[in-house]
Amino acid sequence: MPRPVPQPRRADLDEDGRAAYDASVARHVPGAEPGEEHDVGSYHGALLHSPAFSRLLELGGQTVRTRGLDPDTYSHTDREFVDQVLSADLKTNCINGLHIPDGVAAGVRLDAIKALRYGHEEDLTEEEAFLAAFIRGCVSGTMPDALWDRMVDRLGLKGTIEYALFTNYLLMTIRNIQVLTGYEPPDEEIDALIADLESGARELPDFTARLR
Repeated sequence: MPRPVPQPRRADLDEDGRAAYDASVARHVPGAEPGEEHDVGSYHGALLHSPAFSRLLELGGQTVRTRGLDPDTYSHTDREFVDQVLSADLKTNCINGLHIPDGVAAGVRLDAIKALRYGHEEDLTEEEAFLAAFIRGCVSGTMPDALWDRMVDRLGLKGTIEYALFTNYLLMTIRNIQVLTGYEPPDEEIDALIADLESGARELPDFTARLR
C-alpha cells in the first residue's frame, strides 16, 4: 500500500474505531458533527487504522501542546524551539511548514531558526545554545548533570522532566509522520517560507488556535 496511508472511512470501522474517528474529527475539524466523515490530515488519518494508538497519541499531543498554559513548566516558546532543533538535526522539513510560522508567533527568534537550519549556531544566544544542548542531551540519552541542573534551576524539577518528555515525544512524532506519510517538503519550499516571514510577506498565525 502506498504512503501516505489512506484514512479509513468511518463506515468501515467498528464501534471502537468510530469513537476514535469522531474524537479525531472533533479536534481537527472544529464545528463538525459527530458521525460526519472528514479528512483529519495524512498523519492523524493514518492513526485511525489503530483506534488505540489514535486515542493515545491524540491525548499525548494535546498534553504536550497545552503545557505552556501552566506557568510551572516549559513555555510555548520553549516547546516550539524543540521543533526547530530536531528538524535541523534530523534534516527533515516534515513539520516545518506548520511549526516555523507557529514558532515565530510563539516567540522563537527567526534568526535562531535560521542559525539552526543553516548551520550557523554561533548566531544563537547563550540561552538558545543551552536549550539546544539540553534537547540534544535528551534525544541522545547522554544528559550531562550540569545541563540537567541548569534546567532545573530554570524550570523547576517538574518543568524539566516535562521538557525532557516532550522532547522525546516530539522525536517519536516526527519519526511517525515520516514513516506513515512519507511527507517531506523540499528545502526550497521551506526556505521560501522563511524568506516570506522575514520580509513580512506572510502574516504570523494564531498558534493558540492549535492548542486544543
